[in-house]
Amino acid sequence: MSNPPDIAVLFDLDGTLIDSSGDLASAANRMLDHLSLPSVTLPQVEDWIGHGVVQLVNRCLTRSFEGTADPDLLDRGLALFRREYLQTGLVLTTVLPGARELLESLRASGYRVGLVTNKDHVPTAAVLEAVNMADCFEVVVAGDTLPVRKPSPEPLNHALEVLGLSSGWMIGDSETDARSSLSAGLPFIAVRGGYGRPFREGSLSGPPVLVVDSLLELLGPSGGPVEMLARPDSLSP
Repeated sequence: MSNPPDIAVLFDLDGTLIDSSGDLASAANRMLDHLSLPSVTLPQVEDWIGHGVVQLVNRCLTRSFEGTADPDLLDRGLALFRREYLQTGLVLTTVLPGARELLESLRASGYRVGLVTNKDHVPTAAVLEAVNMADCFEVVVAGDTLPVRKPSPEPLNHALEVLGLSSGWMIGDSETDARSSLSAGLPFIAVRGGYGRPFREGSLSGPPVLVVDSLLELLGPSGGPVEMLARPDSLSP
């Protein structure tokens, strides 16, 4: 296949490219210990990831997905969590199978690769450096890059604007990614087994074009991207 011109492939980060739940849970429990509050479990934290640090800290403080902590407690918790997360050294964070291979293959094949995450800029940069992915993306839109974050379409639209493109894909692991992609008019590829509330196939008016168990499924026999990725406009919602 010849190099596909002007096609963006935008990725979510946590649960799509990396498994970061161990470090997030460690930081959450260090925060809670400082506040003399009960600890949380890894499965709880994995269920609460995906909507940004404020929501995650709210959920850890209240032990509820819809919880809202007292504003003063939330401010203290956020400051502690941000400090403790970086101080974990990110030693438990790992790259998910196929992520590195797919990113390298897309770039070698001429695709324009971007990252759109609800994780704030400082921890995003730290994580990308820790897993040796800092140079993998032409554009990084973090949770605090804009006044809004996913599921708003604006982070995806902003990434496309920076790249100077109008067509492409969104690849993510959650319903948050799916809704953002649908609103932005981009075809969505869902990766099973990520974080947050389970992605429900068929639950949206524009269901995913493809659901994969691993990003390795987006590589063809020769190691190049599957040919479907060269035709996003024909598969847009």
